[in-house]
Amino acid sequence: MNDIRRVIGGLFLLYGVILIAVGIPGAAVNLWTGLAMAVFGGCFLLWSVFRPG
Repeated sequence: MNDIRRVIGGLFLLYGVILIAVGIPGAAVNLWTGLAMAVFGGCFLLWSVFRPG
């Protein structure tokens, strides 16, 4: 866990999943924001895997 990209990506992914779970029965804004945050966090995690270091 030396790479800051993993921490940032993991937090964005976690918060995105939480917003998706809240946005499904409720407001659409939470759903779309959660999807964007999850994609952004996933991109950070993929970036840290494929370009280490």
